[in-house]
Amino acid sequence: MSASDLAAVICAAVALVSIAALVVVVARVERSAKVLATITEQMRIELAAAAAAVERTERAAATATDQVDRLDSLIRTAGSVTHTADAATQAAFRVLANPMIKTAAVASGTRGAARRLRGRRLDRDETQDRRGA
Repeated sequence: MSASDLAAVICAAVALVSIAALVVVVARVERSAKVLATITEQMRIELAAAAAAVERTERAAATATDQVDRLDSLIRTAGSVTHTADAATQAAFRVLANPMIKTAAVASGTRGAARRLRGRRLDRDETQDRRGA
């Protein structure tokens, strides 16, 4: 074997080893690409689920905001009704208190006068009964 034959054999061996190394590298890259594709698909599914959850959360937040606005309106209305009822109560008190006091005073005075008148009649009746007897 000559030097050129030996060089050709060595070059062929190096080429075979290089090709074998490239095959191994390509096989690993292919495996990594498959794993990456699987992970990408899983991430796409999870992102779709997360997007749906975010959409549901946004709808729930919008509903909660509407409910809070309704509750705020109801509280304001209840406050207004309370204020109106307080004002009506005070007005009724102012309007009715003085006449009721006067009516009670007249009733009390009338009751006292009636007692006095009855007392005088009883005295007269007793006096007449004594005279007649």
